[in-house]
Amino acid sequence: MKPRTLTYGVDDTPPLSALATLGLQQVLMGTAGWVVMAAILAAFSTSAADTQSILRMGMIVTGLGAIVQANRRGPLGSGFLCPPIVSPSFFSVATLAGGGYGLPTLFGMTAVAGAIEVVLARLLPRIRVLFPPEVVGVVMTMVGISVLPTGFPRLLADPATLIAGADQASNVAVGLVSLAAMTACTVWGRGAVKLFPLLIGIFAGVATALCLGCVPPSAYQAVAAEPWFSWPHRAVSSFAFEWSLLLPFTVACFASSLKSIGDLTLCQKINDADWKRMDMASVSRGVTALGATNIVAGLLGTMSQSASSSNVGLSLASGATSRSIAYSFGLLMFLCAFLPKVAATITALPTPITGAAVIYCCCFMMLAGIQLLTSRLLDTRRVLMAGCALAFGLSAGLLPHLYANAPHVLKPLLNSPVSFSAVVALVLNYVMQLGNTRRTQLTLAAGADHYAAIRDGLLDFGASVGARKEAITAATESLHHVMESLATGLATGNITVDIAFDEYNLDLDVSYQGQAIELVKTRPDRDTLLNDPSGLAKLSGWLLGQRADRVRVKTDGDRCHLLLRLVN
Repeated sequence: MKPRTLTYGVDDTPPLSALATLGLQQVLMGTAGWVVMAAILAAFSTSAADTQSILRMGMIVTGLGAIVQANRRGPLGSGFLCPPIVSPSFFSVATLAGGGYGLPTLFGMTAVAGAIEVVLARLLPRIRVLFPPEVVGVVMTMVGISVLPTGFPRLLADPATLIAGADQASNVAVGLVSLAAMTACTVWGRGAVKLFPLLIGIFAGVATALCLGCVPPSAYQAVAAEPWFSWPHRAVSSFAFEWSLLLPFTVACFASSLKSIGDLTLCQKINDADWKRMDMASVSRGVTALGATNIVAGLLGTMSQSASSSNVGLSLASGATSRSIAYSFGLLMFLCAFLPKVAATITALPTPITGAAVIYCCCFMMLAGIQLLTSRLLDTRRVLMAGCALAFGLSAGLLPHLYANAPHVLKPLLNSPVSFSAVVALVLNYVMQLGNTRRTQLTLAAGADHYAAIRDGLLDFGASVGARKEAITAATESLHHVMESLATGLATGNITVDIAFDEYNLDLDVSYQGQAIELVKTRPDRDTLLNDPSGLAKLSGWLLGQRADRVRVKTDGDRCHLLLRLVN
């Protein structure tokens, strides 16, 4: 893995002071998960005491999950900074279980869903063909888009998000100042300023809120009412299992796993400048860690979690992706669970500030998804797949009433734009590849200039199979050098180029009658190029070794074969 230019890469260890501050920044970003959890619990009228217990147990599970996820040895953990957060994918099934059957059933089914996720994670390496970069790119793009309806009402002080009597105009100013400070730190900041954009933006927002009187007295009272220390405890001590909920929880688990695959893939891409494809083994260990985290969540009496897209977006924005930050984050989350006053202070942040943080990270998530989606050549099939998946996902977010009468078992899928987009992308990607060949052939005449034909033929083929642009460009240049060499008199008659592709390699078999190309390991000198009739052929033979990842020559009767392999 070649690391990107990051302030603190995945294997770096920041100084202790920076480590603590970076961990706190990640904790503040994770408050969005607490908001989601509170909304789910409010949907089936959970008491204030039970809600607080479930939230605090959730903090412990989140901290533990982040630490396990940062592990890179053994079957658990991807080795990246990718904290978990309460998953919106479980909103409908959690409401169904908690409201219809009670908290024991909710916790029991949460543990079962975690076990299902572990099994699914172990199968991922065998079904990696279902997750090409364009599918994962669609999921990542939709993750960023789907959070916008949460962020913008808070950023722009929708009255529904404010305490009664709050001044909306002043709160909008608080949100915009906070977002502007985060953006300025990222674009023009240097050193620590660039490293802590979220914290600086929050401090700027809090200062503005205090100046404009946007912090209500109830916020101070809520913090003052909490004790400094208390032991977290389970809301209920029992578990229950309900067979009728098994299928809905399985669907929600699958949807949550798809989102987590996208987040973990982005972690790989952030940390590897030469990233080409998903490391499915790492993703499998990461999803396994999330499944294990959910088993613990059920046992401790809290709700299901998945990878936090907002936290991944923050690490991308700040350039701090060190796995050591996950340990700092985890310890701080444990601390919040035992110090209610600290947790209350964080949750009392004015809503426009949290909205600014969400929008700030969404910008990076959306563009990272689009970048991954377009990292491969796209033909009409793939364009339609991506477009339809995004369109259906957006319809679930913008027009949810269209799916109000859908079967109950599909509600976990249809209630989440990310999950809906992911499933549509998976199905269409499979269906549209039926009948699509992964081999093609070009026939070229010796001695003619075929650069345009080579370029167009390889581009069309590359788009049909989803090859990387860089691999097709290198193949075009390599094949052009071959034709230049053969044009010196080495080949007679037509030249046949058999092209084959798999997810890993692009193979070219150049077959012709004539003399084999001489492959040289050192660049021909000036005298050879000017005076030796075979100088141009030797130069092309040397260039082939520079362009292609593997080159070899073999003969078959009266025909020569030049075999080129380029890693996709």
